[in-house]
Amino acid sequence: MSHCHDEHAGHSHDHGDGASHDHSDDITPATQFLLYSQIDFDAITTLNEAEPRSGAAVARKTWEQRLEPRPELESDADEQLLMTIP
Repeated sequence: MSHCHDEHAGHSHDHGDGASHDHSDDITPATQFLLYSQIDFDAITTLNEAEPRSGAAVARKTWEQRLEPRPELESDADEQLLMTIP
């Protein structure tokens, strides 16, 4: 699923419902930066991950990388994963 800001960053547009808006005040990247400064990425642990350290790699993805398919986190046992992010 794509979001309108993924396709039209930095300018105004209409979603077909007559409502036009822009995303010049989108603070998600700034919020992410603040959160990232609090995470110890080397200490992230994920139980049941099929590929070692893939959970940490997914958590480290930036806002710009969020829609990229790799790295990918898959379970090696069942549908459940348990991730600890210090």
